[in-house]
Parts: sequence; structure tokens; C-alpha cells
Amino acid sequence: MIHMVEKPRILIIYTSMSGNTEALARAIADGARHGQNVEVEIKRAGEVTPQDIARAAALAFGSPTYFSYMSGELKSLFDGSLPFKEHFEGKPAIAFGTGNGGQLKCIESIENILSYFGVRFVQKSDILSAGLAVQGAPDAGTKRLAAQAGKSLTEAGVRYVCEKAKQEQGIVIGEHTAGRDEKAMRGP
Repeated sequence: MIHMVEKPRILIIYTSMSGNTEALARAIADGARHGQNVEVEIKRAGEVTPQDIARAAALAFGSPTYFSYMSGELKSLFDGSLPFKEHFEGKPAIAFGTGNGGQLKCIESIENILSYFGVRFVQKSDILSAGLAVQGAPDAGTKRLAAQAGKSLTEAGVRYVCEKAKQEQGIVIGEHTAGRDEKAMRGP
């Protein structure tokens, strides 16, 4: 019997007032699509449903900086997702932010909530690296970094789907088992 595994879905969630965070989300999406057989979806935080999170293989969350914190719209998404915490668990994720100051704290606020939800970070901000914290509009160099982050997110998402299929259904992707099975049937 052949089991079909759904094409991995990479979900990029953002809020944006000036268009800067949306531009960064689109650059991440461009990288996520590059050379991979995945479905990439970009959605505003207010349009995301628990089913969107559940169907995603990997997640990216972005916000402009409001008082060194994420937008209320993104925070509302997280608040409404509390009953659906299991939809996040173990999934690869990244956070990104734009603004004119406080971007690192904004990203950290997103990462703190994502840690509570039990995601696996593909990249995480720290004292040495602000991750995807962008001042103003993303320039060409920043878009390249965002695209690389998107590519890494997709690679982690594909691994996540493969691991999940193996755990839940015994499906092994990318490994040929016929030779081993034949040898086992013949004996030593």
C-alpha cells in the first residue's frame, strides 16, 4: 500500500503597517520556495486560523516593533492559540521584525511565546545575533539574508514532515528498504 504524504506547507505570518515587515515576509517566502517542492503561504496574523497552524510544517512570525514589542494583532493570534498549543509543538520556526528601534526586543517577545508553544528554532536571536531584525525597509542584502532564512526554514520543515511521517505511519522517505527486507527474508 502506498501512503501519500502531503506537500510540506511553510506558513509565514506577519503584521505590517508601512509595508516593511510584509517585504521581509515576502523575501523569506522567496527563499522558502527556492529549489523545494513545498507550498509556501503568506498570511496576515488576523487571517490565520488554528487549522493553518496545524497544517504547517514550518512557521515564521514577523511584526513591526511597537514599543519594543510585537504588534497587538500578532499577540492576539498567540493569545487565541493557547487552546491549540499542540499545533505548534516541535515545528521549526523563526521570528523577524522591522522598525526604527527595539527590533531585537520585539523578536525576543515573539520567541518567548514560541518557546512556550514548544517550537524548534531554526535561528534564534541572542546577544551576538539579532536574527532578522531590520531597521526600516529591507535592502537587497537584508532580503538575501531573509531568503536564506526562508530556505533554512523550508529544509527544517521538510525534515519535520519526514520525521512525523516515519513516527506516525512508519513511512521512510528517501531510504530504500527493499534490499534489507529481502536479505532479512533469506536469513544469514
